[in-house]
Amino acid sequence: MKKILVVIVILLSVAIVVTGKMHWNNKIQATAKTAQVEKPYNNDKVKTTAEENLENKKIEVEAYSKNLPEEIQAKLMSAIQGGKSVNLVIAGSSATPEEPGGWPTLLKGQLHDTYGESVINIEIKEIADKLSTQVIQEGLYKEIISLSPDVLLLEPFILEDNGKVTIDDRLVNLSTIIEAIKKELPETVVLLQPANPLFKAVHYPKEVNALKEYAERNEIIYLNHWEAWPDYQSEEINGYLDDGTPNEQGQKLWADYLSEYFIDMVGEN
Repeated sequence: MKKILVVIVILLSVAIVVTGKMHWNNKIQATAKTAQVEKPYNNDKVKTTAEENLENKKIEVEAYSKNLPEEIQAKLMSAIQGGKSVNLVIAGSSATPEEPGGWPTLLKGQLHDTYGESVINIEIKEIADKLSTQVIQEGLYKEIISLSPDVLLLEPFILEDNGKVTIDDRLVNLSTIIEAIKKELPETVVLLQPANPLFKAVHYPKEVNALKEYAERNEIIYLNHWEAWPDYQSEEINGYLDDGTPNEQGQKLWADYLSEYFIDMVGEN
């Protein structure tokens, strides 16, 4: 009798073990099937979110850049889709300072805040204390080319040249610089702007006007920030200058003007 009970206990134990193993295997298989079903669903969900983010970024950039030239707009949109930011180079004389607080740095911050660094990269190149003739003779313009600008905002040494280089010669120098850049980087969009105005200047405003006419004649975009400054004949402009150099208020005025060009603030609404 004892032997029969032992056999029965052994058989029951085996049955319990086998049943438990079968139940465990079935549970693992069910979990695996569930994971296989859920995995592609989660991938699709992530993919959809990424696509939505991309589409939202496109809409945002289109809104902010809608008043820019089409070729610049196209570069910005390509940056979103291709993952390579547009390289904006801001170059010029000491009127284009690299130091913090200068209008180029202020503008850089405003553009990064709006578009993001993934869309627009900004390099500032100050070539200080050099006439346009020296920039040519010393090959300093090659430093601008080495930065590979997609868009170049150039202040062409016009204030540095004032009283030292004739307007005809400086425009020839400017053409030489632009042609050299275009030869190496034919897709670069060039934007021209003057340096800051001076209180009661006599010859300098005529030179600035000649630069504007040069830009129009050669179908180059000209950013006339002078229209944002107080009349250079009035005492009011001295509130924006210190010894002919823009002070903190003047730097901000200059940066804000350019920011309004690059950013359509209606895009915020």
